[in-house]
Amino acid sequence: MPRTRYPLLTNDQLNRAAVARQLLLERSKRRLTAAMEQVGGLQAQEPASPYIGLWSRMADFDAAALDRAFRDRRAIKATLMRATLHAVSRGDYIHLQPAVQPILTRLTRRDRGDPGEKQLEPLASAAIAFAARPRSNVELRGHLADLVGDLDPENALWWVRRYVPFVHVPSDAAWSFGRRPALMTAASWLGEAPFAAEEDALERLVRRHLGAFGPATAADIAAWSGLAVARFRPAIAAIDARGDLRRFSDERGRQLLDLAGAPLPEGDVPAPARFLPMWDSLLLAYSDRTRVISDAHRRVVIGSNGDTLPTFLVAGRVAGIWWAERNGDTARIVLEPFGRLAASDRRDVEREGERLAAFIGPLEPAVFGRYRASKARRALG
Repeated sequence: MPRTRYPLLTNDQLNRAAVARQLLLERSKRRLTAAMEQVGGLQAQEPASPYIGLWSRMADFDAAALDRAFRDRRAIKATLMRATLHAVSRGDYIHLQPAVQPILTRLTRRDRGDPGEKQLEPLASAAIAFAARPRSNVELRGHLADLVGDLDPENALWWVRRYVPFVHVPSDAAWSFGRRPALMTAASWLGEAPFAAEEDALERLVRRHLGAFGPATAADIAAWSGLAVARFRPAIAAIDARGDLRRFSDERGRQLLDLAGAPLPEGDVPAPARFLPMWDSLLLAYSDRTRVISDAHRRVVIGSNGDTLPTFLVAGRVAGIWWAERNGDTARIVLEPFGRLAASDRRDVEREGERLAAFIGPLEPAVFGRYRASKARRALG
């Protein structure tokens, strides 16, 4: 073990800290938006993922309660960390969006020209006025078509959606979101709620990561957020100056940051079987993900295009992938473990899978989407 000035945490301790803070050791009874904040938001590229993610983390989770939170604007679905879709609380959106907006405005398209601010500003203004009520991408693209000049309308919309904060508007259907989103400007949807100042936004971002995934390195925070370490280093210093930061070392001698008072279970605390949805942040929140998944298994679960398959945990670590097969109005969870499971572990996973199948129930195929078997089978080759 390396010699270090900070207390050493083993990989097992880091694993249990991660699953505890992700509410995967024991299902939480806290209110819905508080649970969303505790886990640092939920990946939402796949419509079903936030629902399955919260089902695994909350006691007696009711999908209709999350539907209501989206419709009441207490929960927001929008582009945030790593320029990917997340479901977060209203308060977290107001604070995190200013921290990650520079990621969006710096994005480029290798095959398309950058229109530049002079050309982009009038397009953004037109989109802001038009999207004061819900609009589809087709409607937005059509509205911009007469204003784009020599810029391709599809390319124009791509740039505008990175220049202007939009939120996804929920539908009236169960599980709230389909595959053709309705968009509104964040300002219109939130009623002109002011975004946080950049300094406060960056501090909220660091606190959210450490509270949800810590102890962690600065590189881990960067991997989760998409920001360069230099951008949020002042926020780390501010948290430290308030006496809210503590430091550890991992088995490789790297410095780990953490929030004072955050839970640190022992490394041998029992961790129950749990199912994770596609793109679950537990697998994406670290530069080094070996506390929850081996490098060999990561290459199976996470594709070269970033697609992250649904997985299940045994003893706090990814032990395989899952999908669902449908038979009329019922679902059946199919397991593809990476290796032979102990008989007791297999029983625990199967029981948890039965509960998940009952939760999924008659979910509409349009929402269920890529949780079907063909996706996972192709990934396993």
